[in-house]
Amino acid sequence: MKLGADERYRGVARLRAAGIPIPLENHFSKKPDLLVESLEGSLALDLTMGSEYLLNVRISNNSYGNLMLEELRGRFLGHAWNLTFQGDPKEHDPERKTYPMLSGRCVPYESVLNHRLVDEIAAGTSIEGNLLASSITGKIPREYLHGDFVPLELILTDQYGRKHPSVIEVAVDRIATMAKPKLFSRVGRSLYGGFPRPPEFDHSLKARQTIDKKTAGEIAEEDSKLMKRLTALLQRPDVEAALEG
Repeated sequence: MKLGADERYRGVARLRAAGIPIPLENHFSKKPDLLVESLEGSLALDLTMGSEYLLNVRISNNSYGNLMLEELRGRFLGHAWNLTFQGDPKEHDPERKTYPMLSGRCVPYESVLNHRLVDEIAAGTSIEGNLLASSITGKIPREYLHGDFVPLELILTDQYGRKHPSVIEVAVDRIATMAKPKLFSRVGRSLYGGFPRPPEFDHSLKARQTIDKKTAGEIAEEDSKLMKRLTALLQRPDVEAALEG
């Protein structure tokens, strides 16, 4: 059975997403009429419950006629669970200027494509912006580490009921669920923190007076008496004779 261009592209895209370097141009001569390409900044956000997707994409109309998107579906390639694309928040709040996300991000309304998918895409043109989606139960598989790229399949259905699948690669962001480093609190605020306080010494004059209990005048008086006694001793005749001998 001969595969159509869309099916061949889908198969080759899956192989490329799995890490097998197969040039796309060698396997089909015609791109899908509606092609989704991932641009820089696309993220697959791992959450405590489920996962969330901020997809910066380009949607191109490669056909010879204008096409309108009737439906958009997405899933994590190789897994059964599907993505749920966010609805237009202005349906409930006309003054809303952002799209709120489960992760706490707020994406500017004008940069999001979710509410613009009903617009017609002219032949040979493309639109760029963010597609916002989530999965309450679908977790990003553990084998994909923070910073790795995961394959997503997006299927666009045009106004004629034709399905146009594309496979894109999106960077994994596990910041919200990564284990936080443990912070060890300091035992004390100094070298002696957590231990008995070091002895404190009072070096003031009052402390020295307490230990010595003698004033400067008393010390000078004692020195004077000692010098007088030494002088008198040296003046004795027997001491002078001993020194001269």
